[in-house]
Amino acid sequence: MISNNYIPEGVNEFNAYLDGTQMIGVAADIDLPEIVMLVRSLEPAGVSGKIDSPTIGQFDSMEQSIKFNALYSSAVDMLNPLEVVNLTFRAAQQVYDKTGGYVFKSLRVVEMGRVKKFKPGKLKKAETMDAEVTMELTAIKLEVDGVTVFEIDKLNGVYVVNGKDMLADLRGMI
Repeated sequence: MISNNYIPEGVNEFNAYLDGTQMIGVAADIDLPEIVMLVRSLEPAGVSGKIDSPTIGQFDSMEQSIKFNALYSSAVDMLNPLEVVNLTFRAAQQVYDKTGGYVFKSLRVVEMGRVKKFKPGKLKKAETMDAEVTMELTAIKLEVDGVTVFEIDKLNGVYVVNGKDMLADLRGMI
């Protein structure tokens, strides 16, 4: 549970890891993937219009793109199509504590998937190449201070929010 005494301010610093090894040449920022539930449109009698209803535990494609400053980097290590890519992002989130001072909250994002797109980037004197690798994610987990706040594992039927298994009742029925 998030404390009412804390005012989140932002990420102070972060690192990226491939299979537990710190990645080299990663660009200055990473956009985490958008999570979109699959929905069905309903137009039931007695309702004034359409309602998009989420199908609990079913998700659209999740893409993670990572830009690299140059090709002499971890980008090349991700390109083997026969291996699963295991990424971890670790961040220190700066939070103001209303009872006095600053504290840091750890953020860990773990992703698994496979590469689906590779853009080698550009060549321009005195510039970064902006190479880019795009992955199709099959799993993502977000932890704050070691506590799982969100997890999806498409291949193993896992969907957790704030430590609660969203699919426990469903699995008991099938």
